[in-house]
Amino acid sequence: MNKLKAVRMFLLAAIVVTTGSLAIAQETTGSIEGTVRDATGAVVPNMTLTVTSAKESATTTTTTGAGGAFKRSITTNDEGNFRLLQLPPGNYDVVTTASSGFGEARYENVVVAIGKATQLDVTISPGSTAVTVDVSTSETALIDTSNNAIQTTINAQRIELLPKGSGFASLLKTIPGTRQESRTGGYSVDGASGGENVFVIDGQEVTNYRTGTLNETYNVPIQLVQEVQVKSSGFDAIYGGATGGVVSVVTRSGGNDYHGEFGVQFEVPQFNGEPRQLLRRFTSGAGDSPSFIQTAEYFQPVKARGTNVFPTANLSGKIIKDRLWFFTSYTPQVFQTTIDTAYFTDLPAAQRSYIVSDTYKRTRRYEYSFGRLDASPFSKLRLTSTFLWNPVIDHGSIPTTSFSNASNASIGFASIPTAIFGGSPIGWATLSCSRRAAPTMQAWKTSC
Repeated sequence: MNKLKAVRMFLLAAIVVTTGSLAIAQETTGSIEGTVRDATGAVVPNMTLTVTSAKESATTTTTTGAGGAFKRSITTNDEGNFRLLQLPPGNYDVVTTASSGFGEARYENVVVAIGKATQLDVTISPGSTAVTVDVSTSETALIDTSNNAIQTTINAQRIELLPKGSGFASLLKTIPGTRQESRTGGYSVDGASGGENVFVIDGQEVTNYRTGTLNETYNVPIQLVQEVQVKSSGFDAIYGGATGGVVSVVTRSGGNDYHGEFGVQFEVPQFNGEPRQLLRRFTSGAGDSPSFIQTAEYFQPVKARGTNVFPTANLSGKIIKDRLWFFTSYTPQVFQTTIDTAYFTDLPAAQRSYIVSDTYKRTRRYEYSFGRLDASPFSKLRLTSTFLWNPVIDHGSIPTTSFSNASNASIGFASIPTAIFGGSPIGWATLSCSRRAAPTMQAWKTSC
C-alpha cells in the first residue's frame, strides 16, 4: 500500500513539474541590452545601472495596464555591455549611478515587449552633469538585431486608444496581415487559415485542440490585458504547432500603488445593421424529368432583441511593498437574446402554410474571475501565479443555427429559424435547453 501511494505521489509531482515547465517555456517577458559609453565613444566597464518600472505621469495617456512594480540592478562587463533578462512587458526607467567621475544618466520610458530584446545604448557625461533622455520621444527606431521574428505588439497605451470590442481578440483586426474569417470564426495571419494559429495567455497555450482556433471562453476581457502580440514568422520551435501565427497575451499585474477600475458597458443588437439576405431554392420532380421545376426566393433574417451588459471591477496594489503585489478582476459578460419565430411548411410561396409561432429567450453569461500574484523575494528572482475562472452559463435556449445576429453558429440551409420569407416569417429549427459550466485554471509559472 505504501509503495502504491509513493508511486501516485511521484506521478503527481511529475505532472506538476511538467505542466509548470511547459508554462515557463512560453514567452511572457522581454529584455533590455546595450552598451554604456562616454562622450568620446569609449566603453565604460563596471558601471552600475538600475532598472525600475516607469511611473505614470499626468501628461501621459491613461492606460488599461497598471504594470507591475519592478527594480533590478546590473553592472556592465569589461566591454561596457549589459543585458537584463526576464523583464515583464511595460515601460521602464534605466538609470546609471554617478561614479568614477561620471554623472548620472537617466533614460525614461524604455519599452519592453514580449519576446523582444530592446536595444539601448547609454551615453554618460563626465563630471556631475545629469542627463535625462525620454526614449518614447526619440526619432530613432529601436531595432532588435538579435531576433529575426516578424511580430506586432499592442501595448497598454495603444490598447487604450484603439477601437475595440469587449474581448482581446477584437484587437487582432488592427494588426497588419491579420483578418477575421467570418465563416470559421478564426483569424487568418499572413494568408494562413484560422486553424493554423497558436494562442497563449500568460505562457499557457489555450488553443482549441480540435479546431485550432480560440475558444470563446478564452477571449478574455480587455480589462485583464496588459499586452497583445502577434508573431507571423520567425518564431521559436516551442510553437511548433503553429503554421500561421502565434498570438500571445500578457495579463495585468499590480504595483506599489493601489489602483481600481469600476464601470459598465452596454450593447444593443437592435442598433446593428440589417443581416444579409439569403437565397432558398425549391425543386420538384426528378432532375432529368420534363416535369422538373425549380424556384428560388430571397428571405431576410430578422434581428434579435435584447441588451448585452459588460460590467467590470478591478483592484490592484501591494501586499508587501517591493516584494509582493496582487491584481484581481471580476468582469462578467452577459448576453440577453430574444427571438420571435414563425414556422411554415418547407414549400414554395404558393403552397406554403403556417404551422406555429414561438418566442425563444436565452441569457448567456461568461464569468471571468481573475487573480494574479507577483512576488520578488530577491533581486534576481521573480515569481508569478495566475488563476482564471471562466465558465459559461446558459439560461434558456435559441435555435441552434440562426440567421439573426443572436448566434455565431455557421449558416446551414437544413434549418432556417427566424426568417422573413416572401413577406411572411418562416423557420425550421430544433430546440434544446442546456446549462453548462466549465471552470478552468491557468498553470502557475516562475521566471528568474
